[in-house]
Order: sequence, then C-alpha cells, then structure tokens
Amino acid sequence: MTAYQRLPSADFSPIPGSSASDDERACAHYDLAWIGPNGRATWDSRRLPATPQIDAAVSSFARGAMLQGIRGPIAIEDLVPGDRVSVRGGGTAQIDWIGARSYRAGGDRPTFFRVAAHAFGGSGPLQHVVLGADAHVLIEHIRCHELVGGPVAFAPVAAFEDGHAVTAIVPPGEVTTYGIACAGQEAVLAAGLPVESYHPARATAQSLTRTVLSDMARLFPQTAGGMGFGAPRIPYLTFAEAQGLAVSGI
Repeated sequence: MTAYQRLPSADFSPIPGSSASDDERACAHYDLAWIGPNGRATWDSRRLPATPQIDAAVSSFARGAMLQGIRGPIAIEDLVPGDRVSVRGGGTAQIDWIGARSYRAGGDRPTFFRVAAHAFGGSGPLQHVVLGADAHVLIEHIRCHELVGGPVAFAPVAAFEDGHAVTAIVPPGEVTTYGIACAGQEAVLAAGLPVESYHPARATAQSLTRTVLSDMARLFPQTAGGMGFGAPRIPYLTFAEAQGLAVSGI
C-alpha cells in the first residue's frame, strides 16, 4: 500500500489565510453553496485560482446527473445544501456544500465521461450517466484486498474509458461541472452508481501545500469554523491500478 493509498488518521481541515496572489495564476469563477453558521444554505460566486486541486472539487458530475433524494430522483443542478441523498449500503447523507464551474462555448473544454447502463455490472448505473473528469466511482473487487487491504476502493472513472462502456466526451457548447461534499467521505448514488462525494484525501500528500490548503479554505467556506471533512473511510486506487482492474474485468 502506497502513501497515496493510506488513510490519514486525522481530520482534514483547510488552513485559512491568504494564498499566492491570484494575479500570478489563471483564475476562474466558481459558484458555491454551503451550509452557513446559521444552519441555512448560503450562496456566493468566487474568483479562485483554476488549479487542478480546485477544479477536481467541482468536476464529479455533469449537469443532468440524477441523484436519489428522499422524495425521488433529483438532478445535480437542483440540489441545495441541506438536501439528503441516498448513499451506498442504505441510508442518506446530507449535502453540506455544492460547487460548480461553467465553461463557455469555444473556450477551454472539460472532458466528461458517459457511463453506459450497467457499465460496472451490479454496481450500476441503472441508466447512462455523465460524470466529470475527476469523478471517483466505488469499486468492489477481489483484488482490492491486495491493493488497498480492503474489499472496496474509490477509483478514477477516467481509468475505465474504453470508448464503449465508459466514453470520453467533450461537448462543444456551454457546459457546467459540479461537485458536492458532505461532512465526511460518502458514496452517493448517481443513477444507482456509487460516486464519491468530494474529499480532499484524493490529493496526494505532496499536492496539499500550504498554498493549496489556503485556496481550498476559500473554496469550502463551511470549514471556516475549524470543521474539516473527517478522515476518509475508503482508500483509493491509483489510475494504473484501476486500469489494471478494467483490463481484467470488473
């Protein structure tokens, strides 16, 4: 098990404070919604450095992806902080934060992955769903034991791209990517497919510099009171490990 796969023992808490000057880095506008100190949903649009770490937090779902709410299926763009969605294994989890980034037609384009119905067998999805480039799906495979020491692991959906069951697409028009976060690491159901709610443990220890942590504190206002995401419960497969499972068959 590599350092990337080991689970941190402490909570992750972004470090508040100023980061490197935004003028030195390319920036983008991110639409954020979170549970405020009063327990109510709060909205804001913030100009933040468009770093891989920031974009990864808002690149799990495409507009139209359907999650299972307590009153039935609900599109990602219709969720608000405080809503509860179904998670793998039964039960629900509260959404504490939602982030989104929009891309205009003709500019830099994000990659999406169209996951066909039953692409992951019994794990779903029940019908096709379009995920963002940084989505991580829950994998249950006998080889997870030797790779991460447990029966399940999160793996980047991009590792399963085969042009058939999982297809990379770059829509030509205006698109929006979304991410959600809960109080801890969760496997929310998108069209029945368990997809990880954002957790900063995805990032390697080397990428979580003080500058990155400061950027993420601005991205996740709900952590301003010192609350973190908690230690992750499920480890991660590397891209290469996930590709190996894809070749051998999930």
